Amino acid sequence: MDLLPNSMSFRFIATIDVREGERVPLCFTGRVRVAEAGRLTEVRWLSNGELDDPEPRIPALTRFGANGRTKQIRHYRQGRLHDPAPGVPAVVGSFADGSVKYHELYRYGRRHDAGERAAITKWRADGSVRTEHHYYEGLRIESVRRRLAG
Repeated sequence: MDLLPNSMSFRFIATIDVREGERVPLCFTGRVRVAEAGRLTEVRWLSNGELDDPEPRIPALTRFGANGRTKQIRHYRQGRLHDPAPGVPAVVGSFADGSVKYHELYRYGRRHDAGERAAITKWRADGSVRTEHHYYEGLRIESVRRRLAG
């Protein structure tokens, strides 16, 4: 058990430390820290055995690179990828220097554009956009357009 600050009080969090590949109890609720060779590789937040953000600002899954920096974050709602707020990506991957490599927008487990923002955007190391893919309710829009035209 860990004691974490929570606004004007504290809350107890059940925490399990496991090695890479070890199983977590099926219906566990709390935080799981995964380590490999003594190095923290990921932190998972589970609710009744499913990945679930404990708060909108805290991702349910955070992966760390060999340098200790955040490599990827993933936001989940009841086991399904879901944007924590409108237009805020559910998945963000980073280069080794910490700059954003890609992001993915999801709605209830399906890739989905947020207004004009593409569901998937990938950047080059210099910060320029490499590619964008648009989705609607999990269907890639470019491929739907091609089918309708052909």
